[in-house]
Amino acid sequence: MEALNQTATHTAFVKEVEIQRLSWFDALFATIKADIKNGDIQKAQKLADLGQYLAEDFQQYSEDDLAGLKKELEADNE
Repeated sequence: MEALNQTATHTAFVKEVEIQRLSWFDALFATIKADIKNGDIQKAQKLADLGQYLAEDFQQYSEDDLAGLKKELEADNE
């Protein structure tokens, strides 16, 4: 039961982080759209590069977290 509580707590934390990061993407893309509308293409490109970096980082974080959860499940099933 304790392992289940730890997993649920961890999953809730992961979702909170995910929501926070998605709000960052929302703000970033809204700013990129505004920059494009205002003709500031260079700034928009830099922000797009940042968005790509953040998306890759988020993907790696999520993949690592998933691998950890799978290991925990395998250990619990043994």
